[in-house]
Amino acid sequence: MLEQPEKLVITPSSAPKLQAKNTFNFTKILSSVEELLGGAGSPQESLEWTRVREEILRQDESVKEQNHQRVLEKTRLIYVIVFSATVFLTGIVLFICRYENAVYLIAVGLLPLLSRRKKLSS
Repeated sequence: MLEQPEKLVITPSSAPKLQAKNTFNFTKILSSVEELLGGAGSPQESLEWTRVREEILRQDESVKEQNHQRVLEKTRLIYVIVFSATVFLTGIVLFICRYENAVYLIAVGLLPLLSRRKKLSS
């Protein structure tokens, strides 16, 4: 009669498209499922529609969590790049001014970028 909830899957690759384009469609689908749940003729049918509604809500939360995780990763990357560039340029300026320990600042500025590159290649 109905598909099993396990077959209703929102893939991570479709998550940004779903979030951006189909927010109205999501509420429309959810309200349709709730109407079908309210008009169910038997307890078994009501149980099936409840499972479908639960799966839709779970997948929506999963999509929101994945989008939030992407935003956090992008923010972290921007902070690392800005910090590294600032420390590296400060080290270069101090090296030009013949400050003795400027090489350490240059190394500290390059270290996060090099470790990031190593993580990406692994």
